[in-house]
Amino acid sequence: MSRQSGKRLAGVIVAAGLIMLGARSGRPEQLGTDLGHARISVHRSEDGSLKRGPRNEVETSNWSGYAVANFSSGQAYTSAQASWSVPKVSYRTPPPVCHTMTIRGFTRQICTSANVQAEYSSSWLGIGGYCENAGCSAVDNTLIQLGTEQDVSSRGATQYYAWIEMLPNYPIVISPPSSYPNCDSLSCAYKVAPGDAITASLSCESNCNNPGQTQSWYLTMSDTTQKWTFSTTVSYASTLLSAEWIQEAPSSSAGVLPLADFVTATFDPTVNAAGSAPNLAAADAMLMVDPYGETSSPSPPETSPNLDAFTTCWGNNPNSIANCPAP
Repeated sequence: MSRQSGKRLAGVIVAAGLIMLGARSGRPEQLGTDLGHARISVHRSEDGSLKRGPRNEVETSNWSGYAVANFSSGQAYTSAQASWSVPKVSYRTPPPVCHTMTIRGFTRQICTSANVQAEYSSSWLGIGGYCENAGCSAVDNTLIQLGTEQDVSSRGATQYYAWIEMLPNYPIVISPPSSYPNCDSLSCAYKVAPGDAITASLSCESNCNNPGQTQSWYLTMSDTTQKWTFSTTVSYASTLLSAEWIQEAPSSSAGVLPLADFVTATFDPTVNAAGSAPNLAAADAMLMVDPYGETSSPSPPETSPNLDAFTTCWGNNPNSIANCPAP
């Protein structure tokens, strides 16, 4: 994952095996210090076509949820909104990966699980970073997003916080005005806890008819449980090619990180200035199977009373992914 220097998540403090926010460092000292949120990474079938799940979902390594795209709608996406409840995470050993080996004429199957010290998950909404065409032969390089992070170590230590990110830069921790945008630890960040009610939005405010040129964006997030509200205005050049609502396995320079067990996460999305439902379809869905065999599958979108609300469900058996019920 290529990143620019400048605003980034913290250097490293290892607490019970979990990579925590800590003092800034100019150089990553351990896997995961450069944790961030990447563009979609799709899986492909042997013939090169997009690999799809049982409901025609696009299968990915890192994203689950829904996206609406310019290549199918013809729209430019200038705003998106969502509400969700912060999921509580726990550590689950990744499922074993089995290999068949033949040694001196004897064939045997050897199954091992990855030895990971921590697992990670992110809930967010954003614009960009999705496929530029139906075959996903190209992926949008731009992505502006905001969300919450939910991470856990193998010993059960957890961390929860909120962030914004504008690729290719690193995430910025959401904090009170006295420390934003230079907060680099949980001690200065706004408090986020499991079960908190989050509402977030981002909207293009100027130069919005010129995709790929620098625009002005307004980002806001409220945690009504903790009683804080954050907002900021940033400059960013978005292609405006998609809007998405995602449960993600974050990434580091080493690739996609193992997905924490978040059980379920439910999103209530709207899109563009009118705040209308995005009219989600099965072809807009993404099913995640991360490199460790952990999964996140989206439910069908709800039809009433909350049009297009959906749930994502965690799993750890890529060979038998259960249906995820609608909210």
